[in-house]
This record gives sequence, C-alpha cells and structure tokens, in this order.
Amino acid sequence: MIVILGAGLAGLSTAYHLRRAGCRAAALYEREERPGGLCRSEAHDGFTFDYTGHFLHLRTPEMNRLAARLLGHELAQVVRSSWIHSHGVYTRYPFQTNSYGLPVPVVKEILLGYIQARYEKVAVPRDPVDGQGLAEPEASFERWIYETFGPGIAKHFMMPYNDKLWAVPPRFLTTEWMGRYVPPAPLEQVIEGALTDQAAGVGYNAFFRYPRQGGIEALTRALARRAGPIRLGMEATAVDVRRRRVYFADGSVADYEALVSTLPLPELVARLTPLPDSVAEAAAQLRWSSVFAVNLGLRTDRTEGRHWVYVPEPRYNFYRLGCFSNAAPAMAPRRGAAAWVEMSYNQRRPLDRAAARRQAIDGLAEIGLLRSRREIEAEWLLDIPYAYVTYDANHRRATQTIRRFLERHAIHSIGRYGRWEYSSMEDALLQGKSAADHILGRSGEPQTVSSKSQPTNSKQGPKRTRQ
Repeated sequence: MIVILGAGLAGLSTAYHLRRAGCRAAALYEREERPGGLCRSEAHDGFTFDYTGHFLHLRTPEMNRLAARLLGHELAQVVRSSWIHSHGVYTRYPFQTNSYGLPVPVVKEILLGYIQARYEKVAVPRDPVDGQGLAEPEASFERWIYETFGPGIAKHFMMPYNDKLWAVPPRFLTTEWMGRYVPPAPLEQVIEGALTDQAAGVGYNAFFRYPRQGGIEALTRALARRAGPIRLGMEATAVDVRRRRVYFADGSVADYEALVSTLPLPELVARLTPLPDSVAEAAAQLRWSSVFAVNLGLRTDRTEGRHWVYVPEPRYNFYRLGCFSNAAPAMAPRRGAAAWVEMSYNQRRPLDRAAARRQAIDGLAEIGLLRSRREIEAEWLLDIPYAYVTYDANHRRATQTIRRFLERHAIHSIGRYGRWEYSSMEDALLQGKSAADHILGRSGEPQTVSSKSQPTNSKQGPKRTRQ
C-alpha cells in the first residue's frame, strides 16, 4: 500500500500520477473536510478570495499539458501586471530594471549604486541588526544584494522588502532559495529602465494561468476528481517508521510500503517514532514565518488592473497587495474588486492581528485603493501558520539530516513545506509526479504493490521512543 498524507497539490499530483499509471494500491488522506490545501478559495458576499495570491506559472510542457487536461478552456492565460509602490508612485516589476517614475534623487542613487556594484567593491553596511538568535551565514543574502545591485537598489527595495517578506533581516538568510526568483539585470537594461517606461514583461512570471471561474480551487477540484478517492477528515497523529504504520485521530491505522507526506516538515518529524536524537535536533533548527492576510471585497475597483503590487516601505505593514478579480472578473461583482494584503510574522516578530488589520486598511486608504471603510462589502481574515521557510545558516544541514532519515524508511516528503523550500505550485505538481515515478520504479509493476493493509480500527497508538 502507498499512503499519501495531505491532499494539497503535491499529494493530489502523487495520487493522480499513480492512478494514471494504473496503480490502485494507494490511499490519499486529508485532515480537512475538502481537498486543496492552500490552493483553495472562499466565497464571501459575492466576492471570491484565494488563500492569498495563487497564480499558476507553468514552465514545463508536461505541466502545461496537465493543466489543459484538467481545465481546458476554463484556464485563461493572463499577461502579468505586477508593480512596486514606493515613494508615492507605482513602478513596474522588477524594481532593478524599472526605476522610471521614481523621484530623480532616488533614480540617481539606483544608477550610481548599480554601476559601483559592477565596477567596484561595494562596502556592505555593518550596522547592528537584531537576528533574534539566528547565526549569520558566511555568504549572506544581504551581502549578495549589495554586491549585485549596489546600495541604491538595496536601500530602496531589496533590503526593506525582503525584511518584510521573510520577517528576518537579509543578513541572516542564505542565497539558496533564489534560483529563478531574482531575475538578472544587465546594466543596459537598468539604465534604459531609468530613462523610459518599459512595458515588456521581465522575469520568470511574465504571464500566468488562472481559472476563469471559482478561483484557484477550480484547479485542485479538477485534479481531485481524477486523484480520488480521498479520505477526508483524517488527521495523521503518529507514524511508526519501524512497523511502517500511520495512526489517525479517529483510531484507524494504515500500513504502508511507501509513505508520501506533504505535511510541513516539522509536523511530520513530530509524528515520527522511534526518532533519533540527531533528527529531533535537526527539526528543532527549522525556522519559518507565517502570513496574516486581510481579504477585502471592495465596492469600487481602484486597482487599475494590477494583479499584485510589492510594497517595500516600512511605513506600510504589508509587503504585498493584490487583486484576484483582475485575473478573473468573476471573482468580484461588476465594478468591484476582490483584493488582499499580506503580512509576515513569526515568533521573533509577533503580530497583533486586530492592530494589523487596522493598519492594513489605513495603508490601503493612504495608497488610494480605498476612500472610505463603507466601500468594504466583504472581509475575510486568513492566517497561514506555515508560509515562508527561513533559509538560515542551519537550513541545509538540518533538512539533509532529516531527509536522509526519511529516505531510509521509505518516506517521501514533498511539496513546498514537505521539502521545506521556497517553490511554486508547478514544483509541487512536478514533485508529486516524481514521487509517483520513484515509487513505481522501486516497486516494479503497479499491480505488484501490495494492497493488504487497508485502514483498520485500532485504538492503540505507537509508543514514543528514541533510538
């Protein structure tokens, strides 16, 4: 039996590709009462909101074919409209190649700083920064920012924005997460972007796919129909790695030959028994930030077609705002807007939700998206406990230690939080397919995977021991 924990995109993709290959010896369990994980949507008073921005950026032909198979013409291709709001104006994304429209002194700082970074050694400021106990890595994200973009771009965007996003000073982050997410900036393009308004999309996400109706959950519903059956309301409480058995809150158990987990890595490790001290210690080093989102249904749309806007200035408590109904008009009534703002927090930077909500609404009013609170026709407050993995000095070593232990016990931990990484929806789908391929390759033909261990009722859970 192949047991899959979690019916988010990664778990659904695993089940889908197993069943598509002819494997019937797989069981998919989900704690919530409906599948989708964070790729779900909620309707409130005529407005529909996703669990913050979930715009589908597809790079591979394989995942483009899957998306077309799932939704067909209901999946629209949308040209990205992404911006930065700073110094009282909107400039295009990415910041480093779109300083046109900013105050002249700011543009001067950006250009001179970038030229300095290209041809001179840039001094990285060593002002005291509170890392709240985090160790500074040898090659920090902060150093990379200054040496790549110079002090102007660092000051006006990269440093304040990333500090708000990760809720960790960039001095205490590594560069391991970046990959395609920070686009390169040739000097010629930086200069041209300071002199003219460049409308052409730049970056990994110049366009995206999005369902015409129902929000991003339309994608997960279509995938769930092909991945099922799904056992809903089933919370895994313990995993006995020696007996290869999962225990559930309702008292049932499921034995497995291979286990696919999409649980956040700290949550998975907390359920494992017996657990070596080295793995427990590695899990204790994992850090992350959470997100508090304020979703608002606005009577009047003043977003001017923008899909999302990065907000680097510390005067605003949110790092990003966006509008779902600019991607799909059906997400809001005519002339209205389904908008959201996001704020990161963690144990080192706690959040007062009531105060954060008030500050977010005040910020939207200051930016000009809201003229009166009477324009708010719907509201949905969302808390996402696991949002951004902290790539600190311990991240690589800790995740490698945990992953080696899991692999020895036929456990595949996948997805953004299962792999404990910064990745996209497409990555989750691809990881699900890779997990299915790997399992089937190790198990031989799909029909040979044993189906002897269907869930049974047993009130006796495993003993928590260490080895």
